[in-house]
Amino acid sequence: MFYLFTRTAADRGPLLARLKAAGVHAVFHYVPLHSSPAGRRYGRTAGGLPVTEDRAERLARLPLYFNLDDDQARAIATQVRGFFRR
Repeated sequence: MFYLFTRTAADRGPLLARLKAAGVHAVFHYVPLHSSPAGRRYGRTAGGLPVTEDRAERLARLPLYFNLDDDQARAIATQVRGFFRR
């Protein structure tokens, strides 16, 4: 897995939308365990975990697989850099 954190939680959606428009399959999938259904039911967390929640809201997972070639990796990096330079 190759991931990055956006500056703010509000940046993640627009970044993923930009990548999708460019044909890049990037996702988020991390749900903090304490806020998952089982975590809420069985967990022992007293209150929120603000750092964990912040990281989960800013995490974006970029494509990384065995046949990702250099041109594809460059195209992904170009899109990500372009987003953060706006």
